[in-house]
Amino acid sequence: MRLSDLIGQDAARTALLRAVARGHLAHAYLFEGPPGVGKRNAALGLAMALDCPAAPGTGCGVCDVCRRIEAGIHPDVPSFGPTGAGGQIVIEDAKTILALARTRPHEAPARVVIVVGADAMNPNAANCLLKTLEEPLAGNHLVLCSSAPDRLLPTIRSRTQRIRFRSIDAAALLDLARARGVPSGQAEIAVALADGSAARMLETAAAGDDDGPAQALAELRAAITTPGVAAVFDLAAGLASQKEKDKDGDKERASREGVPRLLGLLAGLYRDALAIAAGAPELAVLNAGADARALAALGTDRLGRALAAIVDTQIGLLANVNPTLAVERLVFTLKRQEVRAA
Repeated sequence: MRLSDLIGQDAARTALLRAVARGHLAHAYLFEGPPGVGKRNAALGLAMALDCPAAPGTGCGVCDVCRRIEAGIHPDVPSFGPTGAGGQIVIEDAKTILALARTRPHEAPARVVIVVGADAMNPNAANCLLKTLEEPLAGNHLVLCSSAPDRLLPTIRSRTQRIRFRSIDAAALLDLARARGVPSGQAEIAVALADGSAARMLETAAAGDDDGPAQALAELRAAITTPGVAAVFDLAAGLASQKEKDKDGDKERASREGVPRLLGLLAGLYRDALAIAAGAPELAVLNAGADARALAALGTDRLGRALAAIVDTQIGLLANVNPTLAVERLVFTLKRQEVRAA
């Protein structure tokens, strides 16, 4: 992917293209930001901009050099990542990077060494990598990609130029999904579950299960709006007993994985309602029609409290709160917001 094709990262793309154009490229970068937002693609795009013979400074994306870079088989654009026990980047990898940084590129004008998941370096690897950052040979550039930059040694962070990558907005993700031919309803659900990550959105869309999550969301909304408590307990019991279609019927795992996904959709619906209530319907992602418009009638204050309750439940699930009890409590909280507004 060329830098110019990077979606949702205007500031990062502009900074890198300007540095290439001016010849002021740093010898080491730290690409930091959430998972799946284009950090590694940007590193490959930077390599194309530096090494493409057809379109120097930008990369053409179609020549032999660009194709090999994108495929990960160009000798001057090696990638490293966690390979050791416990998902660590070990000292052997760091020594290989150090050796590369002390030699000239094999065939291209510049070598770009990419380290994916750089925060997974163990202490020995991190200390070894410091030597690479201090003594790179001209023509060598190191790009560290990290979703948790604070886990890196301060001395590593201080020796890199930091480029911030942000969560991708829903509109850009929807455009990407449409460009990939994802049906509209499936794309909306995938975007709502993506949490700003293009990789997660594409993975969800590729699963192709748009009816299941939509049906589960409808059942959850029904439990919230139906008078009484029976629907709440029925819903919670159903979530607790659900089984994964393609695995071994582990109920606990199905509940543990399915409930957060459902809460992500619910949060998306309430965010859409909040956007409508605030007078910005164009910001809505899930085109939920009557549901979102009905929820918008609750007003921004009640919707804000409802969203806070959903987020609290999501945080609780991360701390291993019982999913069934968490859903029951959340549904009762949301019911109270709607009853008080009636």
